[in-house]
Amino acid sequence: MATTSLLNLDPVPTLLKRVRAELSADFPPGRRIRVSRAPGRLDVMGGIADYTGSLVCEMPLDRAAAVALSTRDDHDLQVFSFNLHDDHKPFTFRIPLHALATQPLDDLRRELGEPGRAWAGYLAGCLFILHEYNLVNLSDPKHAGINLALLSTVPLGAGVSSSAAIEVATMMNLVDHFDLRERLDAMTLAAMCQQVENRVVGAPCGIMDQVTSCAGEAGTLLRMICQPHELQPALELPENVRVVGINSNVKHSVGGGAYGRTRCAAFMAHKMILEQMRRAGKLHGRELVDDPMRGYLANLDPDDYKRHFRERLPEFMSGEDFLRDYKSTIDTATQVRADEIYPVQHAADHHVLEARRVRHFVEYLEEASEFPARKQSELNRAGHLMYASHLSYTNDAMLGADECDVLVDLVRAHEHAGLYGAKITGGGSGGTVAILAATTARASGAIHDVMQAYERQTGNKPDLFNGTSPGAWQVGTVVV
Repeated sequence: MATTSLLNLDPVPTLLKRVRAELSADFPPGRRIRVSRAPGRLDVMGGIADYTGSLVCEMPLDRAAAVALSTRDDHDLQVFSFNLHDDHKPFTFRIPLHALATQPLDDLRRELGEPGRAWAGYLAGCLFILHEYNLVNLSDPKHAGINLALLSTVPLGAGVSSSAAIEVATMMNLVDHFDLRERLDAMTLAAMCQQVENRVVGAPCGIMDQVTSCAGEAGTLLRMICQPHELQPALELPENVRVVGINSNVKHSVGGGAYGRTRCAAFMAHKMILEQMRRAGKLHGRELVDDPMRGYLANLDPDDYKRHFRERLPEFMSGEDFLRDYKSTIDTATQVRADEIYPVQHAADHHVLEARRVRHFVEYLEEASEFPARKQSELNRAGHLMYASHLSYTNDAMLGADECDVLVDLVRAHEHAGLYGAKITGGGSGGTVAILAATTARASGAIHDVMQAYERQTGNKPDLFNGTSPGAWQVGTVVV
């Protein structure tokens, strides 16, 4: 259901102003424009463990992507970007709708992979997926063409889901344009956006980013068990407590090699542990038919993992050896490469133990809200779990970054001022550090001091993410 408040949420007013001023030939006066908006997200706990089934805790930000849609007189899709194209490259992309319907996916990915076009895949891919889901027939010559114009304030490479915000804003707009809302729900829309990222763009992300951008509630933590997406009631933060993010301005990429290698290694570990379970069952005269983990490392008890399986996993393993002995994994977003070396035991350590860390993090925050006398100690316990998660990102997931270590160390030095904990977010390897903090002036001053000290030590100017806003499904779209 659309709400007029959408028109007051950044960056919607700026997008509409620029569309009318700079794209009047394609968005002519008098033609209706549908506008949508979807926020980025701050990964507070869970991060990359979403794809192994963990509970995750995410905060929708006030930084967002906005998309304007109007029809065309031809049968083409024309995409415009005001700020997400490559430097010195054209900021438009055009393709016939029937080509999106008939072109093989590999050909479409190659076309979108050409220089200056990568950004367009997040938008054009939404139409491809809608057609594939049989929700829209792009082969129908009766379909009018579509203009899509994009403006985003979610910084690229900061680890706060700039890509998910674009996908969700685009998909939300198209869903309402084609009058599909009653046939879908927020989780289905998010899952379709994940398909855009995994299959069209080619980034092996989990689903938490898209769900938060779509279904998040301002001022609360979205809680979801990623098996594949079991949404739980939003987690209210304790009174006078907030989460903020500091962008290290070290770019990260979910499509990068380190993220994919760690993800692949986690699924290799899952396959090897399952084979160990099957062998143990046969030794005791039991035939193991189903997977006791139900497809997710998060369902493996950490104590059982340490007692029975960890030492049987290789610290590192070549893809060639794994493929020879185990053939494949269950992951559809990555493939084991024969010439790659994978940190199998390290990845399993991170994912199995991270799932427990997140569960305890939620328990401590709930207890901090419920028992005021224990509030300080419970917040400290939650914060120390964030520090442990950060350390595991570096040592086990191998997705750390020196600059993010500097930020976390600086936060830890200000624990006395109401900064309870901090960790690298999302896909790691740079990006943003999430901080659990008090809302006091003293804590705000400490955050300012952390940012100044970070700039002095690294030469990078950090950005602060300290606002929140609702997800796209809640605010809907507006026609102007």
